[in-house]
Amino acid sequence: MDDFEKGLGRAQDTLGRNEPRIRGALQKLDLDTSGLNALREVRSWIETSRPDLRRRSETIRAERTAWGTASSLDTTPFGLPTFDEQLYGKAAHDPDVYAAVLKLNEAAEKGEIDQKALTELEKRTGNSEFALGLMTTLGATRFRELMTKAVEQGDGKNAKRLQAALGKTLGTASPKLSNAWRDELVSRPALGWPGNEYRGVAEALKHGTFASPFLLAVARKIDAWDREPSPPGITSNVMVPLMEALSRNPEAAQDFFAGDPTALKHFLTDWSMTDGGEALGKALEAAMLKFRDHEGSPQNPSRGYLSAKLASEFIHLGAEQIKAGGSLTEFVKPASTGKILAGYISDVNLVAQSGRGTVEFGVRGSENPGIPGQEPWGAYFNREELQRVMKETFSDPKALATVLFTQKEYSRLIIDHGAAEKSAGRGDGALLTNVKQAGSGFGLIADAAGLAKIKEGKDLDEKQQQNMKVLSMVINSGLALPQEGVAAITSGVISQWTGVLENIFKGNAEDKARDEANSAVDQTRRLMNDLTVRSMLERGLFGSADSKTHPWASLEGLKKGDDPRENPNNFLKDDGRTLMSRDEMINKDATNSTDKYRRVEAYERWLYGGLSGKPWTDISNPLDIGFSTGFAQYGS
Repeated sequence: MDDFEKGLGRAQDTLGRNEPRIRGALQKLDLDTSGLNALREVRSWIETSRPDLRRRSETIRAERTAWGTASSLDTTPFGLPTFDEQLYGKAAHDPDVYAAVLKLNEAAEKGEIDQKALTELEKRTGNSEFALGLMTTLGATRFRELMTKAVEQGDGKNAKRLQAALGKTLGTASPKLSNAWRDELVSRPALGWPGNEYRGVAEALKHGTFASPFLLAVARKIDAWDREPSPPGITSNVMVPLMEALSRNPEAAQDFFAGDPTALKHFLTDWSMTDGGEALGKALEAAMLKFRDHEGSPQNPSRGYLSAKLASEFIHLGAEQIKAGGSLTEFVKPASTGKILAGYISDVNLVAQSGRGTVEFGVRGSENPGIPGQEPWGAYFNREELQRVMKETFSDPKALATVLFTQKEYSRLIIDHGAAEKSAGRGDGALLTNVKQAGSGFGLIADAAGLAKIKEGKDLDEKQQQNMKVLSMVINSGLALPQEGVAAITSGVISQWTGVLENIFKGNAEDKARDEANSAVDQTRRLMNDLTVRSMLERGLFGSADSKTHPWASLEGLKKGDDPRENPNNFLKDDGRTLMSRDEMINKDATNSTDKYRRVEAYERWLYGGLSGKPWTDISNPLDIGFSTGFAQYGS
């Protein structure tokens, strides 16, 4: 074909040069030249045909070299390569699309894809022109059949690679695929049960990055089919990959759950999944935590409004399930429930402080005066229902750690706001109110974790020991949230804590020995004091570094002219305004307890020994009363 195309090129050039000469010679002799029009037509035909010939040559070359080796069956009886004219037309004369379709069809027949073809497909998954060409040439039904066969091949490496490549390619094409193509993807086959084919589609969806309308429409069709009765003894297994797909697209996930009033109830009470609810939990996190805003209205809800509405309904339905003798953890992993609780920690604190409330679930629009700036839409929780869900969730220590850590950082945020108000000369009211609110929040969490009502002299059971260890580790951790405030607590931020929390759990228990000897109430009260001191220091309420109430003025062994930062008793960071965490104060390299806890003792000596002076004595007593009043609702 290459030689033929080149020969035609030479003929085109020859005709182009000689036809005008012949015409001129005939005209000089006054002879008829009409017959020369045939030469012009031939030249024109060659000119228009050569690009297509070159394209065909490229197509055959792509199929037989770049995309793989030739099949022994892929020849005519004369040993020449076959060429599918119909497929070539459907592929819009695109060499890579033509080759990809041939190799995918061959894989469907053989049950195994050519390695070179798989590699070439993987290279182009993000190419929108190729992806759209491949999907339209294959067609939705054929794509579904290919995915089904890939899934049926099991967990082999190449089968998994093919599933991922096809899914990513479909995702790239999804914004431009027609509604008819999309609907055909989840159409019912004329005969047989479509479970395996829908599983193939769902597996494709979890790999790609899809246009939200495409993903939502397909997800709803699969969900509607999955709710129908299946043949006896058969499980569809389509919802786990479908939820994985939704978890990667928060917009589609939110529309999936918010757009169907039966969806949450179905998945939280009727239909437990084969993975124990891990994929469902991640999809719920995406739907409830990604979008946080205070835009729109109940009549014209924003995504932030829908997030809060779903979170409130989630806790309500979970509590109803538990009350009826069931279990929320049967449907959703505690880790996800913990992240959702953490994302709505402001609402947890408000209900802890205010009591049961008259609203069972819905969206809270009123502002929390203890938080600087505008809050996102909040979720109403019934306190009894919230406690019920938290008690079950906190059977997982990592879920407890997520909520406790968020509570610690939320407390820091509102206490710092109170300290800023005091520093600005607006009195102690905001600070004392916020400490009471934080105390209430800690009391509710401690109660749900079984730590708020431990009797003196009574041994802790195994769960209480575990949860007390978590409380101690979180209180002493120096981990911190972004400074933007409550609105910054999104799914992305919470997910980033996972690795840090893992490190916390690997901590040396011996370093926590002192802390674990204290009760939950004492530890939390101490944390409130530490957070208040930290904010007061940062706001300059203990004076400058040379003030007599500043911590550096109290350091034992500090002589005139010494650098307080090098003093072994120093418990501030180098700026002289930032308090170390309790964990940072402990010298883990020390070989004796005196040196190990030197900084801790120096800090407590300064704070409780009168050396912090009037700035602390004016606030410490009402601070303790506010905290105790808040925590005492849950007993100690």
